[in-house]
Amino acid sequence: MRSVNQDTLDLTQWLEYFTEGVAISINSVKERVLSLSKDAKFLKEKGQIALNERQMAIVEKILSEGKIMNKTIQKMFSISDTAAREETHKLEKLNVIKRVVKGRNTHYVLI
Repeated sequence: MRSVNQDTLDLTQWLEYFTEGVAISINSVKERVLSLSKDAKFLKEKGQIALNERQMAIVEKILSEGKIMNKTIQKMFSISDTAAREETHKLEKLNVIKRVVKGRNTHYVLI
């Protein structure tokens, strides 16, 4: 607001600054939506599945990194090992993820 010309009360600079901030926010949301829908084949095959916020975050993490481990889920949500296993078990029952067992490196990937 300090950039407003006090003689003419011209808000042009402030409006340009404000709209640039809005544009940055919109682009951020757009990028997130596109990243969530980048695996359209997966979404088409599975149809619409109701997921809670934790489950959506788990799927997002798998989409971005290719896999997720139980310890990562525990850290993401500050939850116990049991609670993390419950979340992955629910996603397994919905046929969204599958467990890849490799000894201590057991992790989950999208089906």
